[in-house]
Amino acid sequence: MRLAGKFILMTLSAGIAVAPQRAAAQQPVSVKEKSAEEAVAKFVEQVRIQNGLARLRRIKDGHLRQDACHRARKGNKSYGQSTGIGPPEKVGTLSVLWYSTLDPSQPPPELLAWAKGPGPQWEQPQRFSVGVCLVTTTVDPSERYWVDVGTYMGAIKSLLNLPTWD
Repeated sequence: MRLAGKFILMTLSAGIAVAPQRAAAQQPVSVKEKSAEEAVAKFVEQVRIQNGLARLRRIKDGHLRQDACHRARKGNKSYGQSTGIGPPEKVGTLSVLWYSTLDPSQPPPELLAWAKGPGPQWEQPQRFSVGVCLVTTTVDPSERYWVDVGTYMGAIKSLLNLPTWD
């Protein structure tokens, strides 16, 4: 038992010393990140109202922040989008848009187009979530916000779409 405890302690110590960025993804959401999440969520809600689209219920999806922090570690400043149901932890996800910015109150044009939702031929979302990871590095001393915004099926439909493993 003592050997296992020492191994765990050594692993944790090495993980903190070798990979400090990994620890950032596991830290609680900062006040700035929370404020950025609120700004992005408010923007999505306003765009949907202005375009006569149904309101989406806002939910908390911790995977979005993890994905944003993962992208931050890679340092890719571009934006992207994915659609469809992903792995089990992302069941019910209809689409996700991600981008990085220096100012979360100034959303990129891609977010405007994405917030208008999919065309009527696609399944319409019922819920949405925002995840933000704020990173400052020695390479880029300015604070950069990495943002993921996701839309989801309704809660009951998400449960009905749980994968079955044979």
